Amino acid sequence: MTPSRQTSQEQRLRKAGIRPYGVLIHDQDRPWLVKNFAAGATKYPVNVARLMRNIIWQTRQRIVRGQREPLNELVRTFWYMYVKPTLSRAGALARETDQYKQLVEQLAHMVLELDVMRYADIGFRDDNEAHRWVGPNANIVLFSEKLGHQAFLSEMADLYQVSIIALGGQPSVVNVEYFVESLRAAGVNLRRSFYLFSVVDYDPSGWIIRDAFVNDLHFYGIRNVRMVDLITPDMLTPEEVKFSRYRLPMGGDMPTKTKSWLAEVRERRYANQTHLEEARAGKRVLYGLEAEAVSGKRLAAKLEEIMAPLVGKSEDLLRIYELRKLNEALRDLMLHKLTTE
Repeated sequence: MTPSRQTSQEQRLRKAGIRPYGVLIHDQDRPWLVKNFAAGATKYPVNVARLMRNIIWQTRQRIVRGQREPLNELVRTFWYMYVKPTLSRAGALARETDQYKQLVEQLAHMVLELDVMRYADIGFRDDNEAHRWVGPNANIVLFSEKLGHQAFLSEMADLYQVSIIALGGQPSVVNVEYFVESLRAAGVNLRRSFYLFSVVDYDPSGWIIRDAFVNDLHFYGIRNVRMVDLITPDMLTPEEVKFSRYRLPMGGDMPTKTKSWLAEVRERRYANQTHLEEARAGKRVLYGLEAEAVSGKRLAAKLEEIMAPLVGKSEDLLRIYELRKLNEALRDLMLHKLTTE
């Protein structure tokens, strides 16, 4: 959650253990690093997270002040150039822990939660740049969880001139930041209605990725969002559902994320949801669907039905379209109640 505007940047930095240093942190020897970053350390001679945050912030400050050029490199390159050698020198380089992932998390923390910087401040390149595009119908966004759907996204972008983005298996904050900046550079009003069409796995993890993407868009100023999920059991026949489904890992008690997902999909009242739930030996068995279970041909037909009416519409016409869809939803709900009560 973004910190309160009443909290000053200085207070947020201090709380995160970030402070100015008169020397380049990544150039210092082990005694200096241990002396300055030992506080709060547990497993290693230094507090790794705090050391990472300070290297990031010092680099950002030097660039913003014009003391050095923007990095113009990937986050992974920043890891190899500055962070990994410093951790090694401090005796804090891990073998069993993915410290590059920890660096990525600290960057996201400083951007999203501390709200003290942006990736562009340092000049990070986006390694997912080839998998996003802003179309003339920029407020209509077709996105996928996996890069494997890139060809389909590009085909739809050519057909409808909409924006596309493939997330690469997980939401990337830097990817979303640059995507939104591309929208802004194209003169798109971020306050207008945005229509999102998702191609993500029909399972808890897929919907977590979808929701994380929406949350990141919200952080960067896109808040008026309408979501349409394209991968649902109703995109298949009951027989196809049974042949395409896969069992969700349950373990003992149902995981919290699975409970939340199940509650949400049941609210949608998908007719074929029943074919993804079974009772065996007194236990509930749940299934999901991979995004690849629905063919590109079928997805294209669905988009022709629900996306085409939005293309090239003014904001007023879009409101009329939304009201019509709302009326249809209310009518379906009334019919459902009349036939089940």
